[in-house]
Order: sequence, then structure tokens, then C-alpha cells
Amino acid sequence: MATREANWDTPLDTGGEAFELLGNPRKAWIYTYIRHHPETTIQDIVETLDLPQRTVYEYVDDLETAGFVEQSNDGRPAEYTAHDIDLHLVTGDSERQITPELIEAIARRTRDEDIDTYIDRHGLDGLAIALEYAREYVDGSVTHQIMARERNLSPMEAGVILDALRPVVED
Repeated sequence: MATREANWDTPLDTGGEAFELLGNPRKAWIYTYIRHHPETTIQDIVETLDLPQRTVYEYVDDLETAGFVEQSNDGRPAEYTAHDIDLHLVTGDSERQITPELIEAIARRTRDEDIDTYIDRHGLDGLAIALEYAREYVDGSVTHQIMARERNLSPMEAGVILDALRPVVED
């Protein structure tokens, strides 16, 4: 099983545009929204996510500069499409993968207290680990008890985070 064999000692909270995206749940929501709604406009994002227009323009510009989204038309209003992110952070023999699913899980912290609490307790690395378990949980190869035992969590905490991450993995 991938979760047991992986070395999870690499921190995700250092350097670069991808890491800034990981630390900003509202920017992560905008990226996630654009990813799920290709060819969306700034106004669509403002209305759907209930964010200030200035903030949305600023964050979309940041995402475009970083290469995570691009304008997908030449007309007005501008429409945006997200690129898939698949970055690997390697330090020594440890590796972390930054994917759209991880970014979506971070984005959900603004609207899901269970994810927010889990990140507060275990950090972004802990969330990345939980996301790996969630993939295996959804496909039936692990249970919340296995995650609890392997990660030294209470079975209840493992079950709560796996259930909170289920929609991210299933989408």
C-alpha cells in the first residue's frame, strides 16, 4: 500500500508560487473553481464564490503569472481555463506531490471545519498524507482504522478527515 511505504518527512510550506497557492485557501478556491468550470469569467467567479472583484482579479492575475491558469479566448469578457498541476517536491529521499486534488482540499478548508481543524493540527503535510489515504479509502483498500493505527490518530479523527476528503477524491 502506497501510504505505508511512503516517507512523509518533506514539508510543503516552503517556497515558490505553488506553495503560495497552498497557503492561500481563497486563491486555491479560485483555481479549483476555474478547473471545474473551464472558460469561466471573473464575474462568474465573483458571483459564485462571493469574493470581492478586486481580489478575484488580483488572484487570477497571480495564477496566470504562475502558469496555473490562462486566458482561453481573445474576447471580452476574458475567459479562463486551469492547467493541471502535477509538481513534485523532492528533498533527499522524501517526495511530495502537489496536485489539483491537494489544492482543492486546501480550498475546502474555508468551508469545511473538519479539514480546517485537521490542517491546524497536522499541517499541509498531514493533509497530503490524509489525501493519499482518502484515495485508498475510496477504492476500498484501507479503512479509517488502518489510517488511525499507521498515523497514530484516533479512529474518529481518521474517519472524519477521510469522509471530508471523499468528495475531493471522487470528483
